[in-house]
Amino acid sequence: MNTKEIVSRLEYKLLKGSLDQVVTGICFDSRKVKPGDVFVCIRGASFDSHDALLDIDSCNPALIIVDESCKLDLSAVSSTVIATSDTRHAKAVVSAAFYGYPAEKLKMVGVTGSKGKTTVTTMIMASLREAGYRAASIGSNGVNLGDEVLEVANTTPDSDQMQRFLSIMVSKGIEYAVLECSSQGLMQHRTDMINFDVGVFLNIQHGDHVGTDEHPTFENYAYCKSLLLQQCNTGIVNLDDENIDFIVKNATCNLITVGHDGIHKKTDKLGSRPDYVISEPHTKECSGFIGEEFKLSGKLNDTVFVNMPGEFVPLNGAATIATIDALGIPTEAAKKALSHIHINGRVDMIYRTEDLSVCIDSAHTRESTRAVLEALRAYNPKRLVCVFGAGGNRDIERRIGMGESSGKYADFSIITTEHNRFEPFETILEGVKSGLEPTGGKYMVIENRPEAIHYAITQSEPGDLVAIIGLGDDKYQHINGVNVPQDDDKCARKAIKEWEENKSK
Repeated sequence: MNTKEIVSRLEYKLLKGSLDQVVTGICFDSRKVKPGDVFVCIRGASFDSHDALLDIDSCNPALIIVDESCKLDLSAVSSTVIATSDTRHAKAVVSAAFYGYPAEKLKMVGVTGSKGKTTVTTMIMASLREAGYRAASIGSNGVNLGDEVLEVANTTPDSDQMQRFLSIMVSKGIEYAVLECSSQGLMQHRTDMINFDVGVFLNIQHGDHVGTDEHPTFENYAYCKSLLLQQCNTGIVNLDDENIDFIVKNATCNLITVGHDGIHKKTDKLGSRPDYVISEPHTKECSGFIGEEFKLSGKLNDTVFVNMPGEFVPLNGAATIATIDALGIPTEAAKKALSHIHINGRVDMIYRTEDLSVCIDSAHTRESTRAVLEALRAYNPKRLVCVFGAGGNRDIERRIGMGESSGKYADFSIITTEHNRFEPFETILEGVKSGLEPTGGKYMVIENRPEAIHYAITQSEPGDLVAIIGLGDDKYQHINGVNVPQDDDKCARKAIKEWEENKSK
């Protein structure tokens, strides 16, 4: 591949040199440039690689791509340089070209929402596999290729990694790729060069991902979520969401709606009745585990059981079925997959007996904490014990809300660490306590997360259900710039084994 080919789908202006160089790689880290690389300069939060232009040039790259708004002195630069209006978009363009435009060789599904992305992504992938297709996913639980799972740094990986993962899928004969599309990922062009066959919008919540490190305002957050509906052929959207008019305002796709029966106001673009109407939702026990059953009417008339408890489960299940239907696949496959679905770290009941039950979930906001604790009440525990922490360097309302929800909906709370990031545990703790203490809920503090999990399980009372929330399937905690290994599942199972041994004595 040469430089002209790799920028053939990019609008640019040639500033210096010629586009007849041989390309051997792509690079976005000024410390790792090799001869023959295409280097894209990015203005990051803490470093602008435009400032390292001479160092980059000294490594003899095939091409340097810069932002046209930068005033650069190129007199000492010997490499070919082009300028473009958005280098994050350019990064996606050259990455897609370098890996052979893999998204064009796959059927693509994207899922966005404040809550439920991982759940619905996994549900859709499981449904596709149930139907006999080779399907993979990319999201917070990694890149699931079926025969292996690759780790990711972000829920929606950077565009170069995204294109690399998609190319791996193509090489493995994968037919469908299901992607979690975070608001940050959409905003930073990580999914550019992907045309989704189906895009799914689940919900958007105030107070989530709004802050100095993320989105400046709720409006910006919602706008970034809505971008998925400008990047897909068909959009499956939740008509129940109070911000749905804003979300679909600039949609360029065919829109299909899901929602509960009889609760909708008239919307500007979608009417007031969903295409897939959910009615009569209720909890149902199956083999000792609680799930949700509901009826669907409209485009499909059927009864669906999802092997997970919780108030959002019917919407997630309906969105999954609508997606499979939109792809032209029989919905019986989705129904069967949902009836035995299991998702690591999402209302994940890893242990269940009369004396002790243990559940792991990723809830990390007021609403998601309330929702998971209320869902677990369906198991009728004698005590519901919640082990949780709140994220540092995030909107303080999150920690206050988590404390309030645990205080209200759990019988006993154990406050511990989560992703502290660069914030002291003591300041996070004060915020959590300010939400919990007014509820009158009983609690204790154990800063070390493994110790907190160990205590909750080994010191449990007969009939306890221990909910360990916040990290879900994460395998580490961000603490002071270091990824500290932490696996809630392994910690819990180790403590359960000790509890069983003590019980048998």
